[in-house]
Amino acid sequence: MSDPSYALQDVITKRLKADAGVAAIVGQRVFDEVPASAAYPYLSLGGGQVIGDDDECSDGSEVTFQIHGWSQSAATPGYSMVKKIAGAVRSAMKVPLVLSGFDVLLGEFAQVQYLDDPDGRTRHAVIEYRFIIAHP
Repeated sequence: MSDPSYALQDVITKRLKADAGVAAIVGQRVFDEVPASAAYPYLSLGGGQVIGDDDECSDGSEVTFQIHGWSQSAATPGYSMVKKIAGAVRSAMKVPLVLSGFDVLLGEFAQVQYLDDPDGRTRHAVIEYRFIIAHP
């Protein structure tokens, strides 16, 4: 059995980079590994978990997937930018995902948390989704 979280990450990355609303805010700055020179604002992918959801008849997984929105600006302090990022991500993710080799039975927005980073200038949105995935 393979881990569906890689397939999810690939499809989500492509979805976010292709979405006009997301691109208007972060451009193509959607990262798995954030470069040291990355300009704000941007998205990073990662965090979450995969829980087995097997039964007698089929194999499945419940996947929690996090998308992180980041902003840092003396000109636009506060949470306004990361809230715009979170809204754009939610809009982009409304269309059901199609994964090669898996069936997405459920994909839903779970929550978003808005956080201050210790430097006092960086704002962070943790956007979390939940997926129920059947394995072929």
